[in-house]
Amino acid sequence: MKLVRLLISSVLVVLIVLCTSVLAAESDKPVRKIALVIGNKDYKSLPALKNSIADAELISGALRKVGFEVTRVVDADKTALGRAMAAFRGQIQPDDIVLIYFAGHGVQANEENYLIPVDAAVKSADDLPWFAIAANEVVRQFESSQAGSLIFILDACRDNPFQTASRSIGGAPTRGLARIDSNKIGTLIAFSTSPGSVAQDGDGKNSPYTKALATALLEPGQSIESVFKRARAQVVKTTQGKQLPWENSSLVTDIVLQPQAGGKAIIEATPCDLAAAHPSDPERIGPSVDYANLDPNVAIPACEAAIKQSPSTMRFKTLLARALDKAGRGDEARALNEVAMKAGNLAGYHNMGNLYRKGLGVEKDVSKAFALYLHAAELGHMEDQGNVGYMYMQGQGVKQDYKQAMKWLAMAGDQNWAPALDKMGLLYLNGFGTKADVAKALDFFQRGANLGDRNAMVNLATLYMQGNGVKQDNAIARDIFTRAARLGAVAAYMNLGNIYNEGKGVKPDPMEAAFWYTLASREGREEALKQLQVILASLSEDERQQLTERLDDWTRQKFG
Repeated sequence: MKLVRLLISSVLVVLIVLCTSVLAAESDKPVRKIALVIGNKDYKSLPALKNSIADAELISGALRKVGFEVTRVVDADKTALGRAMAAFRGQIQPDDIVLIYFAGHGVQANEENYLIPVDAAVKSADDLPWFAIAANEVVRQFESSQAGSLIFILDACRDNPFQTASRSIGGAPTRGLARIDSNKIGTLIAFSTSPGSVAQDGDGKNSPYTKALATALLEPGQSIESVFKRARAQVVKTTQGKQLPWENSSLVTDIVLQPQAGGKAIIEATPCDLAAAHPSDPERIGPSVDYANLDPNVAIPACEAAIKQSPSTMRFKTLLARALDKAGRGDEARALNEVAMKAGNLAGYHNMGNLYRKGLGVEKDVSKAFALYLHAAELGHMEDQGNVGYMYMQGQGVKQDYKQAMKWLAMAGDQNWAPALDKMGLLYLNGFGTKADVAKALDFFQRGANLGDRNAMVNLATLYMQGNGVKQDNAIARDIFTRAARLGAVAAYMNLGNIYNEGKGVKPDPMEAAFWYTLASREGREEALKQLQVILASLSEDERQQLTERLDDWTRQKFG
């Protein structure tokens, strides 16, 4: 196996000061670009790495070609690593584009990623805080700088030398790297492979991901997100789908490292983008906003103002339509979508499909919804490829056809649309339109889970709990159910309640069971309510108070 290639937990943290104008601000002004590139290969207590220095050299060369001033550090111990980062941070000036690249050993434990210096004497997870550097802490330190944009690439690699049979949440370091999030607006977090998975060294001098990334960086006119998308596509092709790069973005600008003649270097997201940007919109600028989290009271005035100042920008019209949809103002949303559709805007077709699917502002017509989704899907809209596949799978608005379902879901999955990967897993698990293949189902559920799909997590955890297609492991199942629960998966609440109530792989814990059963019962699960009532009858007054406080804390964290 090959150690986790954090490449990139590319904690591409891009900190941008938002402009006050509602229009996307475009900058022609030359922007200073600086980079710190670190390559660790010859470890004292760990295996030497094959590609780390060569990868650092390749990235350094690509960065210089696109205008970065590059400082390179090789085989740094913890002291040298800390000093290099501190000195580099001290060079940062306001509005700089700052890039940090680390190639070396990396490992996760307790959902924290650690960068390993060459002198680290790490024998267990308990040693990591003392001898290694927490990636999240590095992110926080650079987030507080004055950088206009911060790109932080962690190329931490392969075999996990600390892995043991233990997979408990508080146990030994585990496979792959954990997902990294930033609370800062203007952040892109990317991995060379999906969280929890491992990357490949490849057969040549450089790893597949580094080679693809360096090539993509040199393509003129590409935004940062386009660079990573192109690199991802190449890695999937090179590794025959075995390695799936991943990104999590809250960028508030399009940053073009190598603008074409007359092109802009930075295009900032507007308040409209920040309030209503659609996750699958190919024209999206800035972070996306899930429909459940979209606040029409904020998005509607922001997008109305954007349209007023830029009437010809279809993106603003479709974002306003999305916000009006959320507000239940279907007639107005329909009118805007019709304008966008006449201009050939894919988001307009997607939005209109949603209106027909639920009968908002139009008479409900699932067949029309399917036709609208199909048009956008044929032109590459990844969510609508997933919608078309799912509707073929369910026979919604079209005759049920599992072969067509698989075709369209696969197309969406190739673009990393996580819900499509979950549905592909269900097709293989149940043998719908294909021979049942639990191993393939497991792989699709794992890929979807790695990309953050809560349904895929639940299905993956269920296979581990059942020992279906994989060695039965309640600890892994519990870990994955917990991840899904944090994303609001009701099925995960129920399963965790059962795990702690029945003592599946853990000591029975009535308080823990009551917590998860309460969350499930709030979502209408009658069985959870029955189990909860039994447990509550056995709890003391103090225990009930502790449970209430924990539930209140959960609610505050979920809703802010």
